[in-house]
Amino acid sequence: MSASSYPNSLPRGLAGYTTLLKQNRDVRHIWTSQVISQMGDWFNSVALLGLINTFTKDPLAVVLVTMFAVLPSALFGLTLSGFIADHVDRKKLVVVMDVARAVMALLMLLVREPGMLWLAYAATAAMSICESMFNPAISAALPNLCKPHELATANALQQSTWASVSLLGAALGGVVAQLFGRDVAFIVNAISFLGSAWAILQIKGQFKQPSSHALTGRASLHSLTEGFSFLREHPRLLAFSLTKTIWAFSFAGVGLFSVYSFQIYNSADIGTSLLYAARGAGSTLGPLIAQSQFMPQRPRDYAKLLLITLAMCVVGYAVWGISGSLAVGMLAIFFGHLGGGNVWTFSRMMVQKETPDYVRGRVLALDTVGFSLVTGIFSLLIGLVARQSAPVYGVLLGTGITLIGLIAVGIYFARTVMKDDRVM
Repeated sequence: MSASSYPNSLPRGLAGYTTLLKQNRDVRHIWTSQVISQMGDWFNSVALLGLINTFTKDPLAVVLVTMFAVLPSALFGLTLSGFIADHVDRKKLVVVMDVARAVMALLMLLVREPGMLWLAYAATAAMSICESMFNPAISAALPNLCKPHELATANALQQSTWASVSLLGAALGGVVAQLFGRDVAFIVNAISFLGSAWAILQIKGQFKQPSSHALTGRASLHSLTEGFSFLREHPRLLAFSLTKTIWAFSFAGVGLFSVYSFQIYNSADIGTSLLYAARGAGSTLGPLIAQSQFMPQRPRDYAKLLLITLAMCVVGYAVWGISGSLAVGMLAIFFGHLGGGNVWTFSRMMVQKETPDYVRGRVLALDTVGFSLVTGIFSLLIGLVARQSAPVYGVLLGTGITLIGLIAVGIYFARTVMKDDRVM
């Protein structure tokens, strides 16, 4: 049944977001947690990238931040994060992860010279692992905290909020770091995680449904790998999930934002924050436009939307790669993330809709693993290419692979999903 078929269905667009936040107290607290913590994340990102560019002009040292921010999360997601999200109290788990991230964020204050950069990378990796447990627990809990007709709007709201906060947080982070110093930005990040934990503690609903799938004896290994088994048995769902991985080959170039800002645009921290702000603006408007104007109702609608938006990712990042000015670079990143925001939102929505609660945490953890692995590993390769030749070649390498993946998944969808006309 489509959302519009419910008697209490939500309006589309911003009105739907507002109505959801007014009607659903638990979703409102999740949203508050997201806004607070992600605002701090962007203060931290801009300040840390600026610090590394101050210490070294090496593009590889800069993209290592991206690698350590996503690769540990991916590796943990392959093994334990979803498993933990399905077998412990999800609410307690996310609160503990927020407190742990607050502690890790404060370690950035100790990085005072190039020889201490290892600590920044280590703290970034630790926060990445915490995030790998936080995100699947929240995503798996969301369908339990929403009514059926609210889930689509709640997902679009999460993506739009992440994007709009990145727009505001990146812009403000650059200003704060430049005017008040990077230490202030690091402290704000730590405080934001404590604010997020407070918001989660206000939630009254159940994060997890009672389950008869007990974890005992020899069943433990099967439970650990059940997410893999589920996706293997549902290849079409796996294909939807992999669209994020295809997008990641282009997205890995994000580690070069500060390289372009400092070495090509000559715009320092402000330029870095503006590129991130353009990314956030595109990722905000993309799902908002799709949710209000083109909200998919059938699997084939999801497939068409994902193919179009993947193509936008390729065009946007390719133009950014060859750009020589900050203005052109911002416009290109904005356009690319109009597509990228939708790739993330609607591929994840399909996985949420089609996965039962007892295994949802493990499947959703795996849902982001491909994206994180490719972003982390390929960002390292892009950094090496940028060091040996020029940043543009690294960016175009990523967009070329995304284009090949787009063609491949398009052929698969044409043979399978395009024939599925059922209303979800």
